[in-house]
Amino acid sequence: MTDSVVTAQDDVIACLLSEREAAIRGEELAGGLFAAVEEVAELLDGYGYRFLSDGSQLEPLLEFIAAERRCCPFLTFEPHGGPLWLRMRGSPLVKAFIAEAFNTRLALLPSDAPEPSPAIT
Repeated sequence: MTDSVVTAQDDVIACLLSEREAAIRGEELAGGLFAAVEEVAELLDGYGYRFLSDGSQLEPLLEFIAAERRCCPFLTFEPHGGPLWLRMRGSPLVKAFIAEAFNTRLALLPSDAPEPSPAIT
């Protein structure tokens, strides 16, 4: 989530936040929404994040999507109900960006984290 640009084919990965804004945003994610992730599933083209199904994360999740669409328009978001899932998808470069920018913010420690679900579509 920096102002650097990576391109491949038709993909342009360029966060519109400054380095300082990105650092602040990263701390907000680590202490907020992504601290509530209960499961991570690797998708063929991204990652899925499962939250509590009690609805407590719905409003923060929608705020997150709205904010990220403004600064990272190359990301595709898919909120799903039931147990609340957020799927973030894109090209292989976008998937690598998601892993670096968001998976590193998870509250789950490697020893606490369940095995990732098999890749789903």
